[in-house]
Amino acid sequence: MKAAIRYSLAAVLAVALCVGVAFLYRRVRQESVLVVCGRLDVHFADSLRFVSEQDIRDYLDKRYGPYIGERMDSVQLARIEDMLESRSAVSRCEAWATDDGVLHLDITQRAPVLRFMRSEQEGFYVDEGGYIFPLHPTYTAPVPVVEGAIPVDIPAGYKGEAQDERARAWIAGVLAMNRHIAANRSWQRRIEHIRVRPGGELLLSLTGRSEEFFVGQPQNIPDKLQRIDRYLGTIAPSKPEGYYHTVNVKYKQQIICRQKDT
Repeated sequence: MKAAIRYSLAAVLAVALCVGVAFLYRRVRQESVLVVCGRLDVHFADSLRFVSEQDIRDYLDKRYGPYIGERMDSVQLARIEDMLESRSAVSRCEAWATDDGVLHLDITQRAPVLRFMRSEQEGFYVDEGGYIFPLHPTYTAPVPVVEGAIPVDIPAGYKGEAQDERARAWIAGVLAMNRHIAANRSWQRRIEHIRVRPGGELLLSLTGRSEEFFVGQPQNIPDKLQRIDRYLGTIAPSKPEGYYHTVNVKYKQQIICRQKDT
């Protein structure tokens, strides 16, 4: 009998506990419905400056509409994320609300690795995956520049991958070259300019050297840079400074040196 009583009391307590939890949950839900959005908090996960907190606020005011003063349960978090991620400079947005009436946005900007310039006014950025996005009117990212006859035809303000397959392959080749250079401190210090000739061929200028180094299309870059290394280590020291005007390594297993025109 005592055991039966104990079981009965335990059952009653368990039921009471469940009822209490359900009541508290309902009360919290009711109170959360009454919470209104009183403030927007924007946090950037990086140090880039393609967009500012004010840009985000202005964009939401224009595209989303009112959210300050609205009930928190009516704020469309997924819609806000999608809207901000549609901006070319925003790679990811996470939106969430807290019970103190704050709408939080965590913004990750798209990180460029190269800047391509046809002229002083015309150009675009590319991220590591080959995603193209426009230059910023007031902020210039500190990344290497590739300038000249860029063989990628895109309209002003374009964002996304290059639509032409040959252009995508060319960009991928330049990105691979950039990764190879970035992984080698010696080459990082050596390369001063990367220029593009008509047809997409690359021309390198090295710090402290007067020669121009033709590497051709952005293919087999490690082998071509190795031949430039060979030129610098064995051929150049045997000649007076400035003896050669161009050094061509675009052809397989060849180093073609040409003297300056006299």
